[in-house]
Amino acid sequence: MVNKAFLSLAAVVLFAVFGTGVFVGMQVGGLSEEGPDGPEASETSPETTDTQVTSTPSGSDSTTEPSDDSDVDDEDIVERETIPPREFNERNISASVVESINDAREAEGLERLSTTGSTAEDLRLMAGSHSDAMADAGLVRHTIDGLTSTERYEQYGLYDTCQFQVESYIENADNNDLEVIGRTYAGQNYPDNGTQRFNENDTEVGNALTEDWLSTPVFEDRLLLPNAGRIGVGVTVTNTGSVYATVNICS
Repeated sequence: MVNKAFLSLAAVVLFAVFGTGVFVGMQVGGLSEEGPDGPEASETSPETTDTQVTSTPSGSDSTTEPSDDSDVDDEDIVERETIPPREFNERNISASVVESINDAREAEGLERLSTTGSTAEDLRLMAGSHSDAMADAGLVRHTIDGLTSTERYEQYGLYDTCQFQVESYIENADNNDLEVIGRTYAGQNYPDNGTQRFNENDTEVGNALTEDWLSTPVFEDRLLLPNAGRIGVGVTVTNTGSVYATVNICS
């Protein structure tokens, strides 16, 4: 009887131990299955980084990459190196701006603007001086150091010269009506309307400026003024690759 009782008790203990072992094993197995959640959670940082990196070339892939590089993948675009500002020529950028503006005027049936003659040269000098002032201040404004667009036209003896008839009114330099200003970047990635852009040469810098102006109604109206005859463009490229530009219009 004792032996039978002892054996029954031993069987119960053995069953309890075995059951506990199975339960513990299941719990340990469950923890090990949670392991991937840790690495998956840690991957959120690389995903964030990837998003930031891939956003950089998204615009330049569609807008600034030359056609013969259309098969370049995103990784190659991301790794494009900054082009030193010294590689860009301010006069060439200015010439590109003038060409783009005149193309837009011609498309609207308007006369192309001239850059020759003493008046056009004064316009160019005035525009260049204001672009320098904007670059020094790090601001894109018509009025720098208290000097307005109207006052600049007066200083250069252009206020009276640059009045002309436009439909039923006389256009002049008041209210910045003969001036367009802007900023872009040379040789580096920069945000542009929710995408990223990269201007790799003088022509692309000039095109970027003109595209922005022609997509801004108030600036577009000034650049497409009927009966305007002359133009002066001043461009300043800073040592950080910022490009400040001023366009001044005259009859």
